Amino acid sequence: MNRIREAVAQRLLARPNLLLMFHLAMIHVLAFGGWQDASLRLLWVAAFGIFLLWQPFVASSNTLRPLQIVLLWIVVTLSTVFLGPWLLLIWCGVLAAAIGGRVLRTVRRGERAGYLFAFGYLIVVTVLGAIPEISAGVDTSPLSRQAIAMGLPMLLPILLFFPARLVPERRARGFDLLYGLLVFLVLAAFVLGALSYMLIGRVGYLESLIKTSWVLAMALLLVAWAWNPRAGFAGIGASLSRALLTVGMPLEDWLAQLGEESERAQDPDDFVAGAMRRLFENPWVAGVSWQSQRQEGVLGLRQAHACDYRTEGLQLGLSFRHLPTEPIRWHAEWLLRLVAEFYQVKRQAQALQRLGYLQAVYETGARVTHDVKNLLQSLQALCYAAGQPGDPTQITALLGRQLPLIVERLAATLDKLKSTEGVDRMLIPANRWWHGARLRHEHLHLSWQSSGDASTPIPAALFDNVLDNLIHNALAKRQREPMLRIEVVLDNGALVVTDDGSPIVESTAGHLFEGPVSSEDGLGIGLYQSFTLAQEFGYLLTLADNRSGCVSFRLSAR
Repeated sequence: MNRIREAVAQRLLARPNLLLMFHLAMIHVLAFGGWQDASLRLLWVAAFGIFLLWQPFVASSNTLRPLQIVLLWIVVTLSTVFLGPWLLLIWCGVLAAAIGGRVLRTVRRGERAGYLFAFGYLIVVTVLGAIPEISAGVDTSPLSRQAIAMGLPMLLPILLFFPARLVPERRARGFDLLYGLLVFLVLAAFVLGALSYMLIGRVGYLESLIKTSWVLAMALLLVAWAWNPRAGFAGIGASLSRALLTVGMPLEDWLAQLGEESERAQDPDDFVAGAMRRLFENPWVAGVSWQSQRQEGVLGLRQAHACDYRTEGLQLGLSFRHLPTEPIRWHAEWLLRLVAEFYQVKRQAQALQRLGYLQAVYETGARVTHDVKNLLQSLQALCYAAGQPGDPTQITALLGRQLPLIVERLAATLDKLKSTEGVDRMLIPANRWWHGARLRHEHLHLSWQSSGDASTPIPAALFDNVLDNLIHNALAKRQREPMLRIEVVLDNGALVVTDDGSPIVESTAGHLFEGPVSSEDGLGIGLYQSFTLAQEFGYLLTLADNRSGCVSFRLSAR
């Protein structure tokens, strides 16, 4: 027997339009005088049970607790005993609100048309069935109320031709409470307006219904246009949404306050403290608390109604003076989330500032270290030349020419450590720099050529750095290729260093100036540093040629 009942219930639940048709039929019988017959009042119990199966508020599969069953039994019993036209009128309004709330949540056109048909049928039952039962002065002539009572139910089977479906999980999503309330209020305004106009204007009931419906339709049309206009202001809908999303404090005002506090407090912990103090100034806030990496604080009282937000390294708390609704709690969480986002941004800015400082220290130290490395390599080459057998007079002359130049470069390197700028930007004539460079490297067996305007001013620090890097790289290559020929050319303020050895591997050549590269003879960072330094001076260091027998680097102004 239980299986049969479950099977019947499942089949009914699978066809919600059938349930709605039965319910409307029973309400129709009661509204057109059936409430006066004691035996027909039992239809109200059946109608109430069918509504419980159809209703969109709670899933029909839920099990009722004993207390709920007792309360439901009391409600059904009292409503059956006191059933009358006023109760039926209120019930019709509630049912119309339930149907209207589902219409606005329904996507399928056929299903929506079915609910609109049921809604229209219910309106007819309300204005021609329930309202005339309230007062004998309500006359539906020239329409015959008896003919309407007999003929109107014949339209109900049409409802079965419209598709319908139930959402088994979380059925409350299929109903919009706000729109349901609006439908109930509009229906109440329509009924009361029609009755008021009939009594005040001394017109017939049907004429009052028609005129009231026209006035209400025009009012609804105007409200619909104002809700979402095609031009002009944003509309009532946007204003209402903005008000619901900014309960307690407009988001744009809070963002402006956070921006001011962010400019005032550079430290992230001080910013959080200042922002929470501003939040505490709102009248709906009873207390705030915060705990960051180095600070913590509490303002006001910790109430039972609180909202907390936690993120990495930060805990924020907010207490409400009164029990908050869900929109207000959601809004408060967003206010705290914005504080946390600003805090994280300031922490990241602080970290980037430290990284920038470390990068500046690294770049300065790396350049000075490279200069010292070049000096040590020059001293090593000079010591090697001095240790070779030969004429002591020539060796002494070589040392006399080279040591002052090395001392001068060492002094310039020490000045870089003392200077805040770190780079010597002094310009000297090209021929003067060229003469010093040749004397400094005369013992290395290089080919030197100069052409063009020798008086062009060039930055000596840049050209020294680039020349030393390129020469030492070529000398390291000469150790692998003993017959390598190295040529240094100064052409109208541009420096070119060329060797006739093997080309640079393509995989290395493509990333030569983008960062450190693998090197067999050093750290692989010299060319990258020279390229970066050239950019600071407005010059460009390029691999001009890379083929067998001709590997050429060129430093020139942009």
